[in-house]
Parts: sequence; structure tokens; C-alpha cells
Amino acid sequence: MIRRALMAAVVVASQLGASAALAQATPAETVTVNAGSIGLRTGYDSNPTDTLGARGSVFATQTINYDYLRGSLQDGIIGLNVKFADTQYDPGVAAPSTTAIIAASGAIELAPKLALRTTLTTTVDDNWARRSHGVQLRNRVEYDTTDFRIFANVDAGINALNERNIFTLGDFLPQDENFVTRTFMPGFAYKFGTGEIGTSLVLSRVAYLATDIFGLDRSHNIVQPNVFFTMKSNGIEVEGSVSPYLAQYDTTDFDDVKQLLYTAKAKYQTGSWTFGVGSSRTVTDTTLSFASLDVGQSNEASVSYKFDDKNAVSLLARYRRDDYLNTDLWSTTFLTGLDFAHDFGDGYIGTAGASIRQVRRPDEVQPWALNVQIGFQKKLDFGDAPKAADAKVTEVKPKT
Repeated sequence: MIRRALMAAVVVASQLGASAALAQATPAETVTVNAGSIGLRTGYDSNPTDTLGARGSVFATQTINYDYLRGSLQDGIIGLNVKFADTQYDPGVAAPSTTAIIAASGAIELAPKLALRTTLTTTVDDNWARRSHGVQLRNRVEYDTTDFRIFANVDAGINALNERNIFTLGDFLPQDENFVTRTFMPGFAYKFGTGEIGTSLVLSRVAYLATDIFGLDRSHNIVQPNVFFTMKSNGIEVEGSVSPYLAQYDTTDFDDVKQLLYTAKAKYQTGSWTFGVGSSRTVTDTTLSFASLDVGQSNEASVSYKFDDKNAVSLLARYRRDDYLNTDLWSTTFLTGLDFAHDFGDGYIGTAGASIRQVRRPDEVQPWALNVQIGFQKKLDFGDAPKAADAKVTEVKPKT
């Protein structure tokens, strides 16, 4: 399961590239992005479903990525981002795993230093253990100066979620659980020479359209204040946030949730070396019977070395624990892997990697699982000024 979660994280992180460019564009600056990539990876996984007694399977993963962004804040910016990854296993071992993200975005300057940004995002994440489909509309108004910025988000979304009970190896629910979210988030950030510090407040309503299979109502309200900061100085990048989280349920079917959530990341680059550490505590929805929410604690460390403009290697270790609130169920996964990348030039990049992982659950310790793979990717630039090949070698992380 962690492999698929990590794949989704990589896809989402890639998606943020266009959004970041859109967010950072100055009113008079015209931004242009028209690029993509296609890739194919193949290999072997000794336990694709992360369950006791499961068989191994060869697999093949196809990836398609596309980014389009054009315009200026004065005249309007439009963008389209597409991320798609599909993994096929032996049908007798595991179902296919598909992740897709399609985001259409736009931005316009309403007044000097005041901009409106709108994004419509569709997400699909289907695999052996989890099926999640969602559509979200986000509107963000931001007043941005050289000293501070004031912003407010108004979001609305509809989601369909269905999870297999991995603890009993049960099947999916007879039908998806559907819920609508509405969120308002005002915030403020103060800028200083090497970064910024700010605060925000999330007020959200999660309304399920029907009770679950046992007649329990998962609808709840969320209040989540947040303090965040970012800093870059002398090759060091640090960012973090702290958020007291309160979920109050409409009925007594589930206990109210009070959690302290946080994110923390640090990266240091010196010469050819890049070191990174990260930790987070987050909350996600779940359809697991009698569980209100899934609290995930994740810690990771990575190091990468760039031999030259065409060769890089990366080592990563990650530990994750999921606790399903209102139950005694939990799951932990430890993963470590090594990956190598080579830039053949003209946008062609090859990768090879291997990772091992171990999953533990109550009264269950699984044997170590092995994943080995090789891959090939072609980067496509449809713009007028293609990037140099040696600029396309990025940090390589174990494929998941």
C-alpha cells in the first residue's frame, strides 16, 4: 500500500510545478510552459498487495505527463496539467493501479497586487486496496506585496471513496461512500529576507450523502488553525507548519477528534550532495468500518549524489504509521531504496532502482518484500526554447 501512496505523492508533487509558476508570476511577467513526458518502467515486486502469503508479480508502468501554462496576470493566465500513471500486474496476483490528475487553472489581476486564481482538479487513485475519485474547485484571492501577503481560499469538492479492509482481507464495500466538502481558509504571511512566516484558519464542512453500511453518520465539521514558515539560506531550505485539528461529528456515532498535526522539511545542498529530512502528521478520510479518520505519521531521510551532468544516485529511507481512530487497528511500513538515473541526452533519461519494505499490523509481521525495476523516459518540450539535456537530470527517488 505504501508504494501506491508514494506514487500518488510523487504525482501530486509534480503537479505543483505549474501551480507554483502561476502563483509566483508577477503582473507584467508572461509565463510560458508547454512540455511533457512519456515513460515506461518494468520490474518485479515480490508482494504487490502487501499481504501475508501473497505471490510476486512482474509489472509494467506507463506514465504520461503534460504541462501547459501561458499568459500574464494582467491579461490572464490559463493552465492545464495532466498526470497519468498506470501499473499492470499479473491479474491473478493484483488488480491494476491507476493514478490520474487533471487540473485546469486560471489567474487574473483584479487590482494592483490583488489576484484571483481558480483551479478545477479531478483526481483518480485506484489500486488493489483503495478506490478514490474526486473533483475540487478552488478559488483563491491574494493581495501580495513585497512585505506581506493576505489570502483567502474558498473550496468545494465532491469525493467517492471505497477502501478494502486490509486487516481481514475483506472485499470493497458494496458501494462507494460519497461526501461533499466546503472549505474557507483565510490567512496572512509576513515576508522577511530569506523566507516568510504566517498563519491561517481552516473552516471546513464534510457532509456524507448517506450513512455507511452500518448506518453510521460520518459527517463532521473541521476547525484547524495553522502556523507555517519557510526559509532559504546558504544552501539550506526549511519549511514547516503546526496545526491543532478539531473534527466535531454531527452525531455520537463517532467520537470527536482532537489531534496536533504538523509538517517539517529540511534540505541542504553542498557541491554534488543533497541531503533531506522530513516528517509529517496528517489526517485523511477512511471507509474502514467503525474508524472515524486515518492519522498518518511519516518520517523520511534521503541523500543524493550527482556524479556529473548526466548521472545521479539517490538513497531514501521512510517509515510510516497509520492509526485508524475509534479502533485498535494500525499499520506500519518501513521502506528503503536506491535509485540511479542517467541522462542520455535529447530528453531521454534511464533509471534503475531497487527497494525493500516491511509491513506490520496487529498480530502480523510480514516478510521483507523486494521491488526491482528499470525505466526509460522521454521528456518533450513543445516550446520555442528547449532546455539543455544536462538541465533535465533531477534528484532520483526510489520508484514506488
